[in-house]
Amino acid sequence: MADPFDALRTPVVPVDPSPVFTTRLRSRLERALEAEKGSRMPTDPPDAETSTASSPPAARPGDITYVSLWVPDVERAAAFFSAVLGWRYAPEGAPQSRQVEGVVPHHGLWGGQERSTLFLCFAVDDVIGAVERVRRAGGQVQDPREEPYGLVADGTDDQGVRFALVESPSGTAAERPPSTGAGHGDLAYVVMLVPDSERGRAFYGSVLGWRFSPGNASDGWEVDDVVPMVGMAGGAQQASVMPMYRVDDIAVAVERVRAAGGTASDPERQPYGVSSECNDDQGTGFYLGQL
Repeated sequence: MADPFDALRTPVVPVDPSPVFTTRLRSRLERALEAEKGSRMPTDPPDAETSTASSPPAARPGDITYVSLWVPDVERAAAFFSAVLGWRYAPEGAPQSRQVEGVVPHHGLWGGQERSTLFLCFAVDDVIGAVERVRRAGGQVQDPREEPYGLVADGTDDQGVRFALVESPSGTAAERPPSTGAGHGDLAYVVMLVPDSERGRAFYGSVLGWRFSPGNASDGWEVDDVVPMVGMAGGAQQASVMPMYRVDDIAVAVERVRAAGGTASDPERQPYGVSSECNDDQGTGFYLGQL
């Protein structure tokens, strides 16, 4: 399966009439036609989500539903994280991308990047409204376009963090994973490093409705009630995003990082578990956490 966010890197070609209007109208017509073929027409409003006691919780607006680790060389990164975290990859895909199998949330690798970072995709219930909020808050964002998994708009915040907004089709929202991952190799935590945390909190509070609580570190902040868990820290020279990956045995994982050509600090006990700060063999920063 190709990396589902390969299309985020293609240029947007404007059409007339508005592509947002036509794609939204087409998707709703398709749902209505499918219902007429034998399914019962839902009585809920078109954008309402339904669930049962047995169904898993759906992602909420502001949650991270997909991430992609941007790296210089995707082949080297794939080999490194396979050795360290045991990642397996889908066989299909574009030459510069890999799709990790069996982890939550959905995770990709994207090569050919000068600077490493973690690309974040946020769930929204109204991508058009979210696009307007990005622009009002000083960010840049493309007009939404239709993809198989929903309406997507990719953008950049007012300090240089790249991201995407995703409005899933009605009733098909991504499953909400555990807040710190479920197993070895899962994304457990996201750290957003920005020059100015006050600006960062204002931007994401306005765009996604995020609320922040003071963290343990100076100028560190925790985002309330989003998954995976997210922190923000100010004072960075250049904005970037770093992941923390969950591991079963951090001592073994640290040895694997070093054996694969990366660097890793000695494990340190934290209030939430034991962690190590690492770099892969291309200088991509990440954390390991035994939680």
